[in-house]
Amino acid sequence: MSNATKELKPNQSTDLVLQEIWRIKDTLSASYGHDVHRLFADLRKREKLSGHRVVNLQTQRPKA
Repeated sequence: MSNATKELKPNQSTDLVLQEIWRIKDTLSASYGHDVHRLFADLRKREKLSGHRVVNLQTQRPKA
């Protein structure tokens, strides 16, 4: 264990993870001018180009 790891209090490691997630979220948002409509339009475009469904909200039925 490194000294940095030993010095972390229990919530500090969680805080570091959250800070990194927020940094990534802010960077992604900024790349679309903080416009959620532009973000999702691009995601729909990428999904169409990939030929794969990124999100499937339909209920999966068990195979018989």
